[in-house]
Amino acid sequence: MTTRTALLSALILYGLPLWRLRYRWRATVYRMDHWRVNAMPWFGHDFLALFTNRYFENATERRMVRNYRLYLLGYLGLFVWFAAAG
Repeated sequence: MTTRTALLSALILYGLPLWRLRYRWRATVYRMDHWRVNAMPWFGHDFLALFTNRYFENATERRMVRNYRLYLLGYLGLFVWFAAAG
């Protein structure tokens, strides 16, 4: 197995929880609990919420935001590593 294949497998496996995390993220940002929140193309609030705590009211939400940001940072790191391995 090549390094690139291993990294692609790691990206896929690491990306599986993203669907659930993204739902929790968007449900918190938009204050909506319906499944459609993942399908709606609202990106302005999402982008702003990545860099501010404007949309998060309590410690539980802020903890979720911190975990989501760390997850995305790890995903970005894996993606950069995958791109550099090519």
